[in-house]
Amino acid sequence: MQDLADDHSLTFSIIIPAYNYGGTLGRAVDSVLSQEGDDYEIIIVDDGSTDDTALVAKAYCDKFPEKITYYLQSNQGPAAARNKGASVSIGEYLFFLDADDEMAQDLLKTLRQYIQKEGAVDCLIGDHISIDQDGKTSYSMTHPLPDTRERCFSSYLSKQLNLSHCAKLVHRRVFDKVSYPVELRNSEDIPFVAHVLALYDCKLVSEPMAVVHKHRDSLRHNEVYARKGGEKVVDYVFNYDLLPGWAKKYEKNYRARRCLSLFRTLYLSGNKKESLSFFKKALSLSPFLSLRPGYLKKALRVFFSG
Repeated sequence: MQDLADDHSLTFSIIIPAYNYGGTLGRAVDSVLSQEGDDYEIIIVDDGSTDDTALVAKAYCDKFPEKITYYLQSNQGPAAARNKGASVSIGEYLFFLDADDEMAQDLLKTLRQYIQKEGAVDCLIGDHISIDQDGKTSYSMTHPLPDTRERCFSSYLSKQLNLSHCAKLVHRRVFDKVSYPVELRNSEDIPFVAHVLALYDCKLVSEPMAVVHKHRDSLRHNEVYARKGGEKVVDYVFNYDLLPGWAKKYEKNYRARRCLSLFRTLYLSGNKKESLSFFKKALSLSPFLSLRPGYLKKALRVFFSG
């Protein structure tokens, strides 16, 4: 991205993309305003909301005009909203917070201490707290990061690394090479994180960074977006204009995993016949992964149901 601000007068830019989250946007903003210190800005990017998101955002801007800015764009998806926030930010480090989630308590204090001790870092990755739709809370601890960029990349794609896209802090220089793929309307965080892990030095902060609120209508579990997106995520992850040559050997396995994920999503949504095509492709790519009992049982049910 070429239009990132040159004046890095703040330590942190907190970027909040919002689409029809007027009911939770205030909670997200308040979780940042409650942080210690005055070296941060909050950027709200409204992705063409049709609810009261704009009213909520503008009320905060009126109350905190020197700290909060608001941008409205036509609906383009969360990737475009995050990229927009990055392009207008002035902080040295960028933190992306979804409008229905919260920044963990005392996070900025923790991050300041780490940066002061270790110096400038490319990316800090932390733990997160999840709250499901019934109010049940769980703690997700990030596994220790492997010792090379290649192993970080491969571990992430094989789901050996438990990472939340809301539990990371990136230096703005990351956007010299990497941005969110605007063509993806869901799972857009997967290529971004994969590229950061492959191209930059990432460090683990064993502290919670975000409180993630789970909800039943999550885009990740929406079969409409699964059907539209298909294998595009794989194509964007394996962008060889960006990735080192060693990445090539991981593409086949990851494409199989993606097809199995699509198979499962469509199967659980009731589109069983349609799901089978993804299982068959995964089987051709990786019989080892595809013949695991959970996938095989579902595929056999579809096959024998006629």
